[in-house]
Amino acid sequence: MLLRDLLAPWFHYAGSESFNKLTLDSRAVGPGDLFIAIPGHQADGRKYISSAVQQGAVASLVHTDDPECHGKLVDDEGKQILFFQLNRQLSALAAQAYPLNAERLKLVGVTGTNGKTSITQLMAQLVALLGKQSAVMGTLGNGLWGDLVDSGNTTADAITMMAQLQEFDAQGAELCAMEVSSHGLIQGRVEAVPFDVAVFTNLSRDHLDYHGTMQAYGDAKKLLFNFPSLSSGLINLDDEIGKQWLAEHDTGKYTSFSIHGESASIENSKAIYTQNNHFHHQGVDARLVWPGGHADLRSPLLGSFNLSNLIAALGALYLLDFDMHALVSVVPKLQAVAGRMERFTTPGDVTIVVDYAHTPDAIEQALKALRGHCDGELWCLFGCGGDRDKGKRPLMAQAAEKYADRVVVTSDNARSEQPDVIINDILEGLTAPDKALTEVDREVAIRQVVANAKAGDLVLLAGKGHETYQEMAGVRREYDERALARELAEAQV
Repeated sequence: MLLRDLLAPWFHYAGSESFNKLTLDSRAVGPGDLFIAIPGHQADGRKYISSAVQQGAVASLVHTDDPECHGKLVDDEGKQILFFQLNRQLSALAAQAYPLNAERLKLVGVTGTNGKTSITQLMAQLVALLGKQSAVMGTLGNGLWGDLVDSGNTTADAITMMAQLQEFDAQGAELCAMEVSSHGLIQGRVEAVPFDVAVFTNLSRDHLDYHGTMQAYGDAKKLLFNFPSLSSGLINLDDEIGKQWLAEHDTGKYTSFSIHGESASIENSKAIYTQNNHFHHQGVDARLVWPGGHADLRSPLLGSFNLSNLIAALGALYLLDFDMHALVSVVPKLQAVAGRMERFTTPGDVTIVVDYAHTPDAIEQALKALRGHCDGELWCLFGCGGDRDKGKRPLMAQAAEKYADRVVVTSDNARSEQPDVIINDILEGLTAPDKALTEVDREVAIRQVVANAKAGDLVLLAGKGHETYQEMAGVRREYDERALARELAEAQV
């Protein structure tokens, strides 16, 4: 692409250079690349211009806070083009550099505290089961379904995101389901992404260390529904914030979804919902209703919130004109999302469920959902992350104590904090802390619990989910809770 064509929406550039790709990381610059030099959260890219030039950058686009320097060319350490507030224009710049075929590749953005990963993964899985190409971007990786590559963040940087979307487009993907974090929305990383459908899951306490208040956190999530490219939005009617948003928005553009179809709140003909939900050891059966149709639904996924996630996934695809009957027909073939209510059963008939639940609401919802799948005692083992919102520690304890029969407090990612200090913070939320079991070493705690659990008991391992590390004292060590659960499930009696 010609550099002047890239910059044309902002200012006239007379040069005739072409570039291969945009690059934010000077270490990743290759010959012919355009280096994007902006101040970041951890480092200032403008300090690495000389390094980028040495590695073959054709030019550097450089952030400036001086509007009078906008478009100015500086021949110092290679060719530098100054760009006013470049850090706020990255998404638009990336969209200009990596245009998409909007007729073929449909984009769905999913936001909310819980459920983003499950919904996006279920959407991609459903489309793949119909024999079509689909892609995912989010916590568990980016890529075509079945070939995900670790992503590092829920929402990638603006340039990586648009470049990957163009790659998915070239590979023939008809859908990309994207997790959209509140951080990504506030920081403008997805600002120019042409989303077709937006999905809101729920809002509960999380990331207040970043946003400060629940109001600010909710406002960040709501930004996704202001995108001009949206053809429709799907909002959770079972969530209080979702109800508020539906009341505020033009109902002609937004569809609601619910797993409580018997509720009087289902008044809208545009609602997608379930009735007669029956939870059992193999999953759930329900009647699915959507505008103009209905079908019997049989899902292998555990828990009421996974039913909600599934209805959101089906609803978003329905809004993209996928045939609902065809979608429902492949639901029984769905696989549990990695580390999301993932079930393992030991030879002694103890059920182990690995789940990423790491907020008070997620703990509550997971335990309430699992109660219907448990014949014996319901155990909850969890910890809390260090260097994060300390206010949720006693709240998570309260949720565990209220909805589980047995509570086990252990370590999560303590980061730079002392694990025993975090555990004490958690115990302060319990009315009967002496009844809780505590063990700093998470693996030891899990092995003890599974050894002591009886046939018919269900053990929820909350917090780690899909992660393959544990961070203690600032050091990450290998730790795969799913592999540990699988080992315990496959152990000989």
